[in-house]
Amino acid sequence: MNNYSLHLPLQSRALIINEDFLRAWDELHSFCPWATIFQSKDFVLTWFQCFTSHEPTIICDWDGKSISGLWVLTESNGRFTGPGFDLAEYQVWLSTPQRQNDFVESALKEFQKTFPSKSIYMKYVPGTTPLDVFKTSSFLKHHSFFRHYIHPIMQTDKESLQLELKKKNRKEKINRLNRIGELRFSRITDFKQFELLIDEMALQSDFRKGALYNKTFFFNEPHRKDFLLRLFDLGHVHVTSLSVDNILIASNVGIMGTDIVHLQGINCHSPFYSKYSPGILHFLMLGIELSDTNIPYFDLTPGGADGYKSILANKQGDAFEWWFGPKTFAWGVKFKENLKQKVKKGLEKQTNTAFNWKEIFDAYLIWKNYLMGFKNKILNAQIPFTTYFLGSKSTCIRLNVLDILRPYHGESLTENETLSNPILRNNKISDLFFWDEKKAGIPRSSLFLDCLSRIEFGQQMFTLTQDNELFGVVWIIPIDAKRNNEEERNISGEKQYVLLCSCYELGREEELLKMLSNIHRKSVPEDFHSNCIFELADNQKKLLNYIKNKKTQFSKV
Repeated sequence: MNNYSLHLPLQSRALIINEDFLRAWDELHSFCPWATIFQSKDFVLTWFQCFTSHEPTIICDWDGKSISGLWVLTESNGRFTGPGFDLAEYQVWLSTPQRQNDFVESALKEFQKTFPSKSIYMKYVPGTTPLDVFKTSSFLKHHSFFRHYIHPIMQTDKESLQLELKKKNRKEKINRLNRIGELRFSRITDFKQFELLIDEMALQSDFRKGALYNKTFFFNEPHRKDFLLRLFDLGHVHVTSLSVDNILIASNVGIMGTDIVHLQGINCHSPFYSKYSPGILHFLMLGIELSDTNIPYFDLTPGGADGYKSILANKQGDAFEWWFGPKTFAWGVKFKENLKQKVKKGLEKQTNTAFNWKEIFDAYLIWKNYLMGFKNKILNAQIPFTTYFLGSKSTCIRLNVLDILRPYHGESLTENETLSNPILRNNKISDLFFWDEKKAGIPRSSLFLDCLSRIEFGQQMFTLTQDNELFGVVWIIPIDAKRNNEEERNISGEKQYVLLCSCYELGREEELLKMLSNIHRKSVPEDFHSNCIFELADNQKKLLNYIKNKKTQFSKV
């Protein structure tokens, strides 16, 4: 039996600067059948270089010459996991097949001896990993829990992908994009070019994930971009883009192994082009490019094969979520995970019968906003923002724009880049990240989701910022733009151009009205100036009262 030792961070740091140890790591990685790029020396060390607040803990049998088992861990929030966290799509130990069972059991016993109250969590363990030892060892059986996931994969069949792109609806969207400008799919191989694109890629990704999941990974952790750039420079990142006249409309930044690109890094598309489905068009073109460059697999990552993955996947594997810790911990995880699965199955059953779960989720978001506002009231805090979000069921007040903006016709508010002055900008998603949800009393995800929906409906966004603070969001709703069902119910008669204020900071009504006047003059077609409508929500009474106090004669529409 080999002598496996656990090396604490100081000892581990000494190991990872030892050239002989690093050579042995490379050799073991190349011999381990279930190894992925995420266990490679390049990935792990680059991650520790970029995320310096995390320290390595290494379990191995290094004897100065070779390694037959290696497990690199790092601690976060009281538990251990694989380096890379969510950036490492697969987290697993390395060993020779002959030593696998011995290494896993010995390593985990060593871990428990050193950290008797700590746990390990890994998401995902590759399905190719031998796991029989967890069934045969009574120690591992009582200290571990696995949860199985379906792992969809695209085997890059060029002919079938080309046929998918030639389908009528996709061909029409490609033709429409070509009419807008030069449509180009590109593989990015130049570091400088990737460096120029990564900010926009991260912004598009954060905006969509912030709206749908309240996750803004790159905004919260700027080091992620540096990490991907360094990996790209080492040859481990595959980057492609889809653009129209050099405007990025979709992209994928995937960490890659020898014969596979993982859907792990950045994948995004521009909300301004959503009606053309640029995301799926880009993925299909990416599959063809992978086939042309002899990369046989595109890993769509574990967790089911619905949505766009159902279009792309033609192969299926397995993956596992894994927990290890004291017996009581493992029992608790097993109980919670089994309960979650029962609840999920119950919900799926109800979805096919009586309940509309989308409506329930929408109600949850409304309730979440209410609780946030209630908390402010408890703290005697005056909520400084008034809002009119998509799906609001409050009554709508409709005024003629010329009536309320007549006093501001001589005012000028331009795109001024001086921070001390208010800055008005059109369709600048980056401005939305200045939203202060604590100050506003409204979750950022609610604002993002509202803005994402409106942009995809074809509405035009204008933001007003000052000193890196967002204090106003206004929309032009063209006649041909879509609207939410609740808003449509407030409209009678023929459609008109509409100005609508999503949110603004109370006390800044004067600046807001100047902003509206500027937008009306410059961005609403002149033919529609006279019958353009300004909409206010019922909860925007302070703005309505301000307009009244200006002694402006106006009529409701």
